[in-house]
Amino acid sequence: MKLTTTLILTATALLTLSSCGSSKSSQATTTTVVQSSTVANAGTKVVTSCQKAVGTDMSANISAVKNSSGTINNNLVKIKFNRLASTLIAAGNTIRFFKWKVSGNQAYMDQTPLNISRYVLSTGTVDQATATSITASTVTTSQGYHIELNDDAGVYQVLKAVVYSSAGAIVSQQNILIPQFLGNPADYAYNSDGSARAQILRDLHPLATTDVTDWTATQYSNYYSATCF
Repeated sequence: MKLTTTLILTATALLTLSSCGSSKSSQATTTTVVQSSTVANAGTKVVTSCQKAVGTDMSANISAVKNSSGTINNNLVKIKFNRLASTLIAAGNTIRFFKWKVSGNQAYMDQTPLNISRYVLSTGTVDQATATSITASTVTTSQGYHIELNDDAGVYQVLKAVVYSSAGAIVSQQNILIPQFLGNPADYAYNSDGSARAQILRDLHPLATTDVTDWTATQYSNYYSATCF
């Protein structure tokens, strides 16, 4: 059964998840993935399609993808890990992905683990059946992962990567903004209706602590294009 948890929006509301048990793998699916454009200009606002998230013990690049018609596929993103600390790849550790969003003054986390399929970065060939977890010790920098968001409307804003021990305890977790967000943190500070965006989301922006006062569209393009794959 699919469960959705509604949480009151606080600074720590989405930093923890309950432990979860094992899940069964399903048949692999075929997905056509076309490299997404790096940056689009929405008027004077830059919209990103890729970003790099760096945490204390993990680092990953995430990218939006386009379907065969050339439009952004809201149901799919791709991710590759650049670094996992040694504590994360201990025997029996697994990685799962979840999605969450903020609407109004509340945060909603879907606690159903997302489907994942592994592929070879150099060829795009899927080489592992779809599952809801990754064995952490098998992760390498030559692999990428397709993550099925199941979000036709594109309303979920954050992907959460969680590392579990063999006993089901949380070892580490990281929140990553899903691409197609405004690249300038000053622009991202406001929702499309002009209201202030939730601080918990603003803090996840990759340039939240960078002084970009004088940055041009070209500088944004160069910054984000370096994270695409």
